[in-house]
Amino acid sequence: MSRKRIVLFHTGGTLGMALPEGRRLDLGPRDHLQRLLARVPELCEIADIDLVAPWNLDSSDVGPAHWQQLADAIAAQFAADGPRCDGVVVIHGTDTMAYTASALAFMLRGLDRPVVLTGSQRPLEAWRTDARANLAAAVECATLDVPEVTVVFGDRVLRGCRATKVDANDYQAFDSPNEAPLGRIGVSVDLDAARIRRPMQAFALARDLGTGVLGMTVFPGLDPAMLDGMLAHAAGRVRVVLVRAFGMGNVPILGGAGLVGAIGRLVARGTDVVVTTQCLRGRAQLDLYPNGRALLDAGAIGAGDMTFEAAATKAMWALGHPDRSVRLWFGADLAGEVGA
Repeated sequence: MSRKRIVLFHTGGTLGMALPEGRRLDLGPRDHLQRLLARVPELCEIADIDLVAPWNLDSSDVGPAHWQQLADAIAAQFAADGPRCDGVVVIHGTDTMAYTASALAFMLRGLDRPVVLTGSQRPLEAWRTDARANLAAAVECATLDVPEVTVVFGDRVLRGCRATKVDANDYQAFDSPNEAPLGRIGVSVDLDAARIRRPMQAFALARDLGTGVLGMTVFPGLDPAMLDGMLAHAAGRVRVVLVRAFGMGNVPILGGAGLVGAIGRLVARGTDVVVTTQCLRGRAQLDLYPNGRALLDAGAIGAGDMTFEAAATKAMWALGHPDRSVRLWFGADLAGEVGA
């Protein structure tokens, strides 16, 4: 059997930082690769490794333009007339890894091979680092039959558009609270093969993203007049508002604290309002309680059990693909981002 060829994309993050000062190393792809192989020599036992270094940033500075650049670069690796690429690993900072994973899951349609994101809580050269195990596991997973965007971190293989960062310190930094992991990493990599998605179309890059997505967290005492004033000032620029509501999608509806009027005015102006939940587990089920039903009556869209990261990136992706409305796109399961 021929060895798999895995392409590493080094985009920055804690894993590649230098010690002791914690600075970012301005290295070329060859230097980055030699450093990784020196610290994690087992990578060469797993697969043939190439490395691309498109940027070297704190993930807090990674956004939609970077997602598009990364999707373009991954698609180029998958081109039929290019060198063989059996899978991709993206080394990424943890803070926005789940956003990048979700965005790639929407942009890489009909994916037929693994795209794995990983990183670490401590730099590769730190003692007791998690970087070495995470990177080796990610490369191994990129050689397996998992044609999805995944996050491999700690002992879990997570569907990328269901993952969220849940801990800033623990080595199990990521979870998919509303869906069981696709796999567990122990002595072996145990995959739930029946749940792995298979391509239903030929691979295609759908990279267009729209702008004008605004997120808002509801809390007791939020003044609807402030929301009205802010959105009036941004009229024409805000096209989707993501509301992180209480519980199963509830917001205040009584008296001067009621938000339904402001949300109704947004919808009347042509702005889509998508409702998610602040809860780590569960779903925005707007038809369950009167406060949620008031949002439905005002024209809001429920996001079900999607993570906020998936809802935000899906909204951007939907705006970039206006052949359907945002409402219709949110009614479709594109990459396993929403449960039944």
